[in-house]
Amino acid sequence: MNHHHHEEPPPDSANDTGWSESDGQWPMRPVDRLIYASLSRVDRSVLDEMRRIRDHAVRNNGPDGLRVGLMHMNGHFIEWIEGPGPAIDALMARVSRDPRHHGLQVIHRSTGQARLKRPWIGAIVQAIEPPSLFAARVHTWRLRHEAGQVYEPAHVWMNVCSPPAPDMPRAGEGAERVMLLSARLAWAFDLLRWLAGVSSRRLVQRRYAASADDVPDVASDYLDLPDLGPGGMRLIAHARRGLTMGVAHALMPAHGAVVLILDGDAEANVRLVQKVLDVCNQTQHVPTIIGVGPHDSVTAELADRVQANGHAWIGVRSPLARPDVSDLWAVLEPVLDQFAGQASG
Repeated sequence: MNHHHHEEPPPDSANDTGWSESDGQWPMRPVDRLIYASLSRVDRSVLDEMRRIRDHAVRNNGPDGLRVGLMHMNGHFIEWIEGPGPAIDALMARVSRDPRHHGLQVIHRSTGQARLKRPWIGAIVQAIEPPSLFAARVHTWRLRHEAGQVYEPAHVWMNVCSPPAPDMPRAGEGAERVMLLSARLAWAFDLLRWLAGVSSRRLVQRRYAASADDVPDVASDYLDLPDLGPGGMRLIAHARRGLTMGVAHALMPAHGAVVLILDGDAEANVRLVQKVLDVCNQTQHVPTIIGVGPHDSVTAELADRVQANGHAWIGVRSPLARPDVSDLWAVLEPVLDQFAGQASG
């Protein structure tokens, strides 16, 4: 491949928190799952405060069987908690008295498959919209929760924390979400950056600062394309290493398909496919898997491996031996357009 590319986005050293991501076994039994939002009262460094919260949570959540994802954005906290119901209730009683926030609203509660793999995942997202818009989404999801409407927690979290672009059809409710991963280098991120440029659309760049000292902060960029499929499509580039961390694991069930940008390195392709299949197996999610790359990289071996695990496989071959991102998009776009039409049909 001859496109100018680079390694996956490096950590931003100023934001590399060294936040803990200790491993743990997935609970096999159904767990209680709760999401709440609140208004932040933190007027000091948010990063320092999140580190204090992290240290306390890592000490206390494990023994109680709790796993927590906490995000600070747009002047709000939003927290996703999983574990035994009584432990969640006890945590919520403590949280409601915490002076660092106020106006707590529960926007989701359900029982089901565990989604959070780590005792604590943290993220700080820089505001890209007025806090009032964030508050309006929180209010909408609180009303849905109070009306007894039940969604997957990943769906609620993503709709509150990463809303669709304003021009997406039907306010983004019908949009397909597709994860992009690359077997080597940073092709997934390069493709999104190029697409944002040629379509004059805003690329949203995020860092999840939730990893151990030896695993840097993880990038997760996304781009909304309103004209792809009947309801629009969101393409989300994830770093490969993010697959084994909490965020990509937790959000995998919200993706209808996973696009794997394959490479001339057959072993790297097999490693990526197997990693994706492992995550899908753990999250009990069966997205369509689409492999795209140079002609020789899209092999029957990969197709067999994917289909043996119960997933639909779509192989997309570029006729070029060294395609760049525009060449890959030329063969991938019609496949995604057709996939979105079938998924919504």
